[in-house]
Amino acid sequence: MGACLHAPILGSREHLFVTLLLRRLCIFLLLAASTSASADEPSPEIHELGFTSPAGLTVARGQLLFGAFRPSTGFELWVSDGASGGTRELADIRAGFRGSYPAFLTAFENRVFFAADNGAFGLELWASDGTSAGTKLIKDIRPGPEASMPNALTVAGGYLYFVADDGVHGHELWKTRGTPDTTTLVADISPGPQGSTPRNLTAVGDQLFFVAADPTAGAEVWVSDGTSMGTKRLTDINPGPADTPIQSLVVLDDSLVFVASDGVHGMELWKTDAKANTRLIKDIRQGEEGSRPRYLARSGTHIYFQATDANHGYELWKTDGTAAGTRLVKDIRKGPESSLPSHLAVVGDDIYFAATDGKQGVELWRSDGSGEGTRLVSDINPGPDSSSPGQLTAVEGTLYFAAGHPSHGWEVWRVAAGAKAASMLADVRPGRDSSYPSGFMGVDRRIVFVGDDESGKARLWTIDASTLSIQRVSAPVATRTIP
Repeated sequence: MGACLHAPILGSREHLFVTLLLRRLCIFLLLAASTSASADEPSPEIHELGFTSPAGLTVARGQLLFGAFRPSTGFELWVSDGASGGTRELADIRAGFRGSYPAFLTAFENRVFFAADNGAFGLELWASDGTSAGTKLIKDIRPGPEASMPNALTVAGGYLYFVADDGVHGHELWKTRGTPDTTTLVADISPGPQGSTPRNLTAVGDQLFFVAADPTAGAEVWVSDGTSMGTKRLTDINPGPADTPIQSLVVLDDSLVFVASDGVHGMELWKTDAKANTRLIKDIRQGEEGSRPRYLARSGTHIYFQATDANHGYELWKTDGTAAGTRLVKDIRKGPESSLPSHLAVVGDDIYFAATDGKQGVELWRSDGSGEGTRLVSDINPGPDSSSPGQLTAVEGTLYFAAGHPSHGWEVWRVAAGAKAASMLADVRPGRDSSYPSGFMGVDRRIVFVGDDESGKARLWTIDASTLSIQRVSAPVATRTIP
C-alpha cells in the first residue's frame, strides 16, 4: 500500500491533481488500518521525498533559486547553495498541495523575479531576495483573482521588462524596478482587449527590441527606451496590416539581426537599428522558399547560423551584418544533402554544434569560423548512429552538454578548454537508461544541472569544478505523522 504514496508525479496540473487524490486515498486507507492497532503502537509516518522536478534554475547573490515539487506543498520556490545541507523550500506561496507554480525566473537587481499564483490574485509578478521574508508579491497588476500572466521577463537599461494583461489593455509591454510604484505599462501599442502581444524581447544596450502587432502594420519589430513616447515601430517589412513572420532576434554591435520574410525573398536575414535603418542583409537562397536561417549564435563580430542555398543543404553559415560578409563556413556534408548544424554554443573563440557529415551520425563539431577550422570533435556513438548532442552550454570556458551512448544512454559530457575530444563525466542514471541532463549553470565552484535518477524522477545534481565528481542535491526528508 505504501507504494502508492510514491506514485510518479505527472506533468500537467490535471494529472497532478489526480495523483494527489490517489495519495490522499492511500493516507485514508492507512488511517483505517491504524484503527485496528493497539493504543501503544506508534502512529504510522509518511516520508516525503525532499523535492523533484526542479526547473527554471536562476542565480542571484550566489544562490540558486528554482521551482520544484514536494507532495505536501506542490510546485513552489526553492533555494540552494549547491549542497544538500543548504537546499530548502524558500516559500510556500500558495498554502496547501496545489502549489504556486513559479515560472520565468529572471535575476534583476540582486533578486529573482518570477510569475506565481498564490491562490488569491492569480498569476502575478513576484520577487525574492533568497529569503522567506524577502519573497513577496510585487503588484497585483490585474486586480482580484484573475491573472495578468506576466511572461518574457527581460532586463534592459536598468529595468525589468515583461509582458502582462491588466484586463484593460490586453497583453502589452510593462516594466518595473521592483516596487509597486515602478511597475507600470510602457505603452498601449494596440488599444483593445487583445493588446499587441509583444514577444522575442531582446536587449540592445539600454534599449529593448521586440516583436509586436498593431492595426496599421501587423506584427513587426519595435524598440522602446522605457517610455511611451520612446516606444516605436521600426519596420513594416510586409506593408500594410499583414503580419511579417519574424524569428530569432540577435544583437550585433548596436544593431539587431533577425530572420523575416517580406513575401518575396522567403525567410532570410534582416538587420535594423534604433533609427529604423532596416534592410535585407542577403538573399542567400533566391525565391520565396528562402534560406530559413536557424540557431543564430553570436561570436565576436559575427553571427553563426544554419541555412541553405541553391547548391548546398542546410549547412553552417556566418554573417557580419553585410552582404559581402555573409557566407558559407563549410559544406560539412558535401553536395545538396544537409549536415543540419544545430544547438550552436559559443565557448571562447569557438562555435560548438551538432551536425552530421553523412558518415558519422549527428555528433559534436567545432568551428573557429574558417572552413579548415571546422571539424568533428568526437564520434561519441561510433559509426553511422548518432549521439545527438544537445543542451550545449558554456560554463567558465568549458562546454557541458548531453549526448547519447549505446551503453550509457543520454548522459553528461564535457569539452574542457584546449581539449581535443569530449569526455563523459558520469553515468548519472547507471546502465542504458538516460538521465537526460539539462539546464547546466555555474554556482560558485559548482556546476548544477537537472537529470533523472535511477527511478526516472528529475533531480538536481552538482558537478564539483575541481574534482569533477557528481552528486545529487537533496533536502531534509519531510516526515508527517498521521494522528
